[in-house]
Amino acid sequence: MPTTPSSDFDGRQRAFVDRMGGGGLDALERGVIVVLPSISFAEPELRKISGITFYEERMLFALLWLRNPQMEIVYVTSMPVDEAIVDYYLTFLEDPLSARSRLTMVSLDDARPCALSSKLVDRPRSLDVIRDHVGGRGDAYILPFNVTPWERIIAERLDMPLYGPSPEAAVSLGSKSGSRRVARAAGVPVLPGDEDLFSVGEVEDAIRRLSAAVPGIETVVIKLNHGFSGQGNAIVEIDELRFPLPESTTVFCAEEESWDGYADKIAASGAVVERLARHPALVSPSVQMRIAPGGTVEVVSTHDQILGGPDDQVYLGCRFPARSEYRDAIMEHGRSVGNVLAAGGVIGSFGVDFVGLPNDAGYDLYLGEINLRLGGTTHPFLMARMVT
Repeated sequence: MPTTPSSDFDGRQRAFVDRMGGGGLDALERGVIVVLPSISFAEPELRKISGITFYEERMLFALLWLRNPQMEIVYVTSMPVDEAIVDYYLTFLEDPLSARSRLTMVSLDDARPCALSSKLVDRPRSLDVIRDHVGGRGDAYILPFNVTPWERIIAERLDMPLYGPSPEAAVSLGSKSGSRRVARAAGVPVLPGDEDLFSVGEVEDAIRRLSAAVPGIETVVIKLNHGFSGQGNAIVEIDELRFPLPESTTVFCAEEESWDGYADKIAASGAVVERLARHPALVSPSVQMRIAPGGTVEVVSTHDQILGGPDDQVYLGCRFPARSEYRDAIMEHGRSVGNVLAAGGVIGSFGVDFVGLPNDAGYDLYLGEINLRLGGTTHPFLMARMVT
């Protein structure tokens, strides 16, 4: 994947921010939006998810923005979306026929389980179709699910800005390691551990340091920097710890994972090690945020995650909103994190996940991770907000 920064991309992003000015998030709901619902993660990770191409339909909530008669949407997918599904979304609008006339669906007819954006960069004709529909309008932008160098290439070829962080910021601030650094800068607690680990040996050293720093620690969790939904996590019990580490009894949250492949992923993208929080009443709330091009930080929603899998490391679903006992606290932490990200030039949607351990006065909250992208709860929440 290409990673060379581009001054043209940076210039378009700055112009996007200047154009929006202090208009806030409402300014994003007009003009032309190219919706790019690419789940841009490594192909081996995407292959673990059954029906991954259907995940691209989660961003169809954006069709409800066509309630604004001045808006147009170009929606790109790997495979065609059934017209009945498109019609279903449009029935929530007062004038579905007008909305449909301002909607262009672009399908690549490619069902391979890899990122939509990686397919699109190899299809100049599809890019031409998108470019023709946008027509060089100055009020157009790309709305991605997440941002990687693939999305930057598409933005450059279409000569359009992205509503999202730069690929460099997504890596440095949105990884598991970056999340811990941002949390400390924002004054938000994190669990004991270490970050920026790029070999099994460094992970071993981090576990040794953690064991010495936290007497009585029972379990550690290793998290790949760019794992998602808990699928990049591995759990090691201290009383079963062996060196070299692959000789330890290890529970991988992805069933098909092994140390051979996991070690390669650590070397490629890095990892963190943390004390695994365990408690019968442990909670895992989350706050969803947006940063407008002008730097305004907005709390979108809160929820409690429903977790399963080994030691409740795998995301299964959620309940809106987060419980009242800690809802205000996670929103305040979310704003602090958002201010740090905004100061670093980040725009777009992101989520902050927490781990909550009960105490006599309520809960001790620790930042678990920052996801600099749309989340699994974006679709249901924004659908509910826009139709009610």
